[in-house]
Amino acid sequence: MNSPLAGHRVLATDDVDEFRQQASNLLSAHQIQPASTTVAASFRGHVNATRFGDIDLVYLDQGVDVDVDILDRIDYYDLMLAIGGTNRLELTAGADHRQVSNERARLDHVTGALLSPRMRAAMHMDASYRQLHLRIEKSALDRRVEAMLGRPIHGSIVFDLAVDLTTPVMATWHSSLDVLLRDLDNGSGLTQHPLAASSWQDTLLTGLLLAQPHNFLSALREPAAPVYHSTMRRALAYIDENLDAPITVADIAQQVGTSVRSLQRAFQDNIGATPKGYIQSLRLTRVRDELLDAGTTETVTDIAYRWGFGHLSRFAAAYRHRYGETPSQTRESALRR
Repeated sequence: MNSPLAGHRVLATDDVDEFRQQASNLLSAHQIQPASTTVAASFRGHVNATRFGDIDLVYLDQGVDVDVDILDRIDYYDLMLAIGGTNRLELTAGADHRQVSNERARLDHVTGALLSPRMRAAMHMDASYRQLHLRIEKSALDRRVEAMLGRPIHGSIVFDLAVDLTTPVMATWHSSLDVLLRDLDNGSGLTQHPLAASSWQDTLLTGLLLAQPHNFLSALREPAAPVYHSTMRRALAYIDENLDAPITVADIAQQVGTSVRSLQRAFQDNIGATPKGYIQSLRLTRVRDELLDAGTTETVTDIAYRWGFGHLSRFAAAYRHRYGETPSQTRESALRR
């Protein structure tokens, strides 16, 4: 992967202090020390950054060997992924309030690291090391776990430090992240549409919670509780009332008082579709109704975007699969009447 978020350059500098200040502002207070005075003269730092919902994506590189210390215990989740080179990380404070010095991770193309709140770390990065951070708000992951479980949680989510990027589930998750990064750089894809962006964030957080070991993972793997017919009716009503707004499976589950897994099972059992599939089906119906209205002045693109279809080629394919004609053909036939 080339430098991610290239379209979101925040800083390019040969000043170590300026680089440190920018990294500290985006993440948390850092101390950055080049390996030697000679090395410091070759320092060339780059920072790319953007925010996506409750996730800050921050890319850093410095071009020289450096030692980095996180000065304060963090209050967020920090997923660190190597884009190139090697980073030797050692925890200097753990999530359980005790000082620790024996947990380590070697970050490279097959291993990442995930710091949980209350942790602190020291790192040695080689000259070729480039790193992508996903700074995830604690409240966002808490809400995601609670939605998946269908109940409040007590205590913090604490992940295993080392992230094995070679496992099938993590490899799939990482591929989703790559698509997101390309879309963010493109600047005109699905990430620009609030209906799609909200769902995409939920997918990333859900995938991370299922792919990386943590202290609530066993609870997430327990069988889902049954959903009763009254709950299903409320879910369908909520979808119908909010179809033109950003709506996620987690939103629906929270509104009707059940877990995401239970809701997904109920949809499969009762209507043979996923909640997302059901929502898409209803939105396709709304789009077709408007395309058949000869009095509307909106274009096909305008109507599709308004109903949450940010990827037009996929929308057109789904529409044709369902109705046997393209959206433009539907529009043209309505205008000929």
